[in-house]
Amino acid sequence: MLVVGVLALVGILLTVLDGQHLASAANSHPMDPLTVEEIAAVTRTLAKANLVEATDLYSLITLEEPPKEDVLKWKPGDPVPRLAFAIVKKGPETFEAIVDTIGGNVLSWKQVEDAQTGLLPTVEWNLVQTIVRGNQEWQAAARKRGIENFREVICIPNTVGYFGIAEEEGHRLVKAVCYSTSGSNNYWGRPIEGLIAVVDLNARELVKLIDTGVVPVPTAPTDFDENSVGNLREPPNPISIEQSEGPSFKVTGHLVDWQKWQFHFRMDPRVGPVVSVVRYNDNGNLRSILYEGSLSEMFIPYMDPDIGWYFRTFMDAGEEGMGRMAVALQPGLDCPTNAVFFDADFADDQGKPYTQANAACVYERSAGDIAWRHYDSVTGQDEVRRQTDLVLRSTSSVGNYDYIFDWIFRQDGTIKIALGATGIPLVKAVESRTLAEDQSGLDTAYGHQIAENTVAINHDHFISYRLDLDVDGQQNSFVYEPLTPERVDGQSPRKSIWVLDSRTAASEEDAKLQINIQRPALWRIINPNVIGPMGYPVSYQLEPQANVVSLLSPDDFPQQRAGFSDFNLWVTPYNPQERYAAGTYPNQSKGGDGLPAWTSANRPIQNTDIVLWYTLGFHHVVRAEDWPVLPTTWNEFELRPFDFFQRNPALDIPASKSK
Repeated sequence: MLVVGVLALVGILLTVLDGQHLASAANSHPMDPLTVEEIAAVTRTLAKANLVEATDLYSLITLEEPPKEDVLKWKPGDPVPRLAFAIVKKGPETFEAIVDTIGGNVLSWKQVEDAQTGLLPTVEWNLVQTIVRGNQEWQAAARKRGIENFREVICIPNTVGYFGIAEEEGHRLVKAVCYSTSGSNNYWGRPIEGLIAVVDLNARELVKLIDTGVVPVPTAPTDFDENSVGNLREPPNPISIEQSEGPSFKVTGHLVDWQKWQFHFRMDPRVGPVVSVVRYNDNGNLRSILYEGSLSEMFIPYMDPDIGWYFRTFMDAGEEGMGRMAVALQPGLDCPTNAVFFDADFADDQGKPYTQANAACVYERSAGDIAWRHYDSVTGQDEVRRQTDLVLRSTSSVGNYDYIFDWIFRQDGTIKIALGATGIPLVKAVESRTLAEDQSGLDTAYGHQIAENTVAINHDHFISYRLDLDVDGQQNSFVYEPLTPERVDGQSPRKSIWVLDSRTAASEEDAKLQINIQRPALWRIINPNVIGPMGYPVSYQLEPQANVVSLLSPDDFPQQRAGFSDFNLWVTPYNPQERYAAGTYPNQSKGGDGLPAWTSANRPIQNTDIVLWYTLGFHHVVRAEDWPVLPTTWNEFELRPFDFFQRNPALDIPASKSK
């Protein structure tokens, strides 16, 4: 994507914030999220510079991180710069700004050509409702489907992706698909099929109505609240979760200390939870492990080529914003009763700050898991230790899906990153009431019948994580170690074994990897400059668990737009500007942005500051048991110490907590 523009208004002093804000900046952490006051300072500063007007909109206002070297040498009490990055939508044009929230300076202002910002969740949502439901042609088509009360209709503005269609070039488009709210709170189960309204958001008009014919709006039960479910089972006996002495972690601002772990976290409006400056206290030595980790992008393509479905290839982080879609976590339900909750400050479409209550929680969890154990039948020695984890959690609701983001810190030096998927499957209304009536097989060709006149479409989820590991420092290398079969010749009765074939990736091309169960391998990030006690370089291992690769063809437009899903693993040299795996502006992008573009230079990645990009994926064929709401499905991976410690770091867990 071509980014043009010039630095404008550098160093223009507009306002100086009050002493109270200056004092808070002096005492804050460099990676702290923007506060309500700082968000307000962004819009105020840009307005006073005559760069924005009251009608302009904000797709993003977030922290502009300080240079990495400044963060690493920062100490509590040191003053920190407080810069903000903003994406501003001025009519059809897109601008980027960097603002000094303390000095009131606009440090950068530039136009971005050929870019569509992510959708504006309030302004453009409301605009679509007004345009579509007020259109006479759409109303006539809706009446053919038995819909008379248009106030009982919700129209979802779906991003259109990119498919090389000339008439869509240069327009900010959504394709609105509507749902009936009549008779059900779960409108996702009442799609008004075969009616697609193409809306130009900049022109503020419905430019095309696609009507492929009347299909019955499903009427099967879809509600899932307690009053709608019917007879409820007897609940299990209560399980008490309490910490009578309070939590054993300490939170200072956004800095968390727990069981030898120390890390910082914040909620980002685009990618959700960001974990940074992760260290482990190894016998008094605070050792660096992860400088920063977060979601980077999500790609959800649906597998129906129908005119009303082919474009549903969503990029949830870049098109919607996972942080802005964070929901208020409910104590005792989303998080246990011993959790500590944290609010998050974001900017709305007009740039006005607001606070999302309970956007994240932190809690200790002891679920009966075993940290380690051994029983010796000869000596009778029986040693076992209980496992306790620290969990950082947030949940985002993006349309029909709910995603649970967990960062789990374990006492053995492992970090587990887990994604829970729940919510409501995206469904298509069909003529067939049941599978038996689908004689042609066309209704269920691309999905699974899960209710009367209702088919859930097959789809994928690909989630890219950006992991800037600093294993005992910034000079790291990536080691790929295939488990290689080897024939045994000579005196041994064995015929075959496997050995570890260690290879250090020299460049980005060497580190583009897919998971293959027929060719297992270890993926490790080593520090070749720090040798462990047995003579090996210290390292952390990225341990994948269940995973898949994309089955879309390389020339398919959605696959080109989400090129990061070509591989499960990418490794790049650290560049603070490279944050989003599909580029900064995936909405209607033509493809090739992000990781494919950056790695085309095939830069060296050996013994330098490197970033891992791990793509977690799963194919979803929806079953009857997933309706009308999905049981939570978990997908996860781990960052595990490998020759990082001298011995099992969980060895010092006491058998029972001393009083």
